[in-house]
Amino acid sequence: MSLQLIQTGKYSRVDYDPDQDAFIKTFTPNTRDRWRYRLGIRRYPGYNFRHVARRLEALGISTPEILSVERYRLVTANIHGTPLHDEICNDPQLQTQFVEILVTLFEHRIHCRGLHTNNFLVSEGDIIAIDLDAYKAPRFFHYSRQEFIDCLSRSLKGKEAFLFQNFLKRLDRSQDR
Repeated sequence: MSLQLIQTGKYSRVDYDPDQDAFIKTFTPNTRDRWRYRLGIRRYPGYNFRHVARRLEALGISTPEILSVERYRLVTANIHGTPLHDEICNDPQLQTQFVEILVTLFEHRIHCRGLHTNNFLVSEGDIIAIDLDAYKAPRFFHYSRQEFIDCLSRSLKGKEAFLFQNFLKRLDRSQDR
């Protein structure tokens, strides 16, 4: 098995396994987070990915196929998609679909600090949410809606700032109903 390094981060590493056509994400959390997992305050990152994926799928939001999951290791099938970031500015249908995903996450209080278009792929016209271990679907308390909006405003900047404005307009329309 010859893995290809895709990305390393502060607390994780992603490799591609061409034999499985799959991505392997290995988590190396800090000591503080390890205690949160052991005490049940937070879900282990691999299990959190699976939990969030199930919730999103139930809400009609596509996620990667999970091939295996462990506390600190996750294997997902290759989506063979393109980054949403590369396509969204010139595709009104993708813009609408992405804003609807954001509204759904907001309404169901699923929080993520990184809801930028680099954390989504497009495959056959469908937007697929990736990097789900970073999502928070709390068991005991919910993040404030204002925090969701603040994080989203920081995530959608520059040439994608119009998506944040579209999100706010869409929220206003849904609250008028």
